[in-house]
Amino acid sequence: MPNRIKELLLKYGIPGIAVIVIAIQLFFVNTQKLNKWKGGGYGMYTGIHYYYDQIYIPGLSVDSLIEVNRDIENAFRMLKRMPNENNLKKAANIVLKTTDKDSIHVQIWKPTVDSKKGNYSRKLYNELYLKKSDL
Repeated sequence: MPNRIKELLLKYGIPGIAVIVIAIQLFFVNTQKLNKWKGGGYGMYTGIHYYYDQIYIPGLSVDSLIEVNRDIENAFRMLKRMPNENNLKKAANIVLKTTDKDSIHVQIWKPTVDSKKGNYSRKLYNELYLKKSDL
């Protein structure tokens, strides 16, 4: 009897778990803007790695902010991995609290490649304008 259970587990259990993991990954990619490189990497070679995404804040140096504050670095890292509204707002709040600015405009730019034309450019993926009075 144990061989029969082992056979059923190998035949149906393991493939069933794999299908569930893939379904969860696709759900998060399509609903929470989870980067294709995270959560198992299904489809990770269909896009440029999130490391090359750019966070742009007019009037501030993102590199300088990262060097000064570890919380900002972690928030920006999470924002690149999952550039959804929630993480964008968290990152903007941290930057707004640690700087003397009254408002902040955060943008996420993703690189794009057109292989037919040989063009490399970037595209605005998401942005948020936040004022201190909105906190």
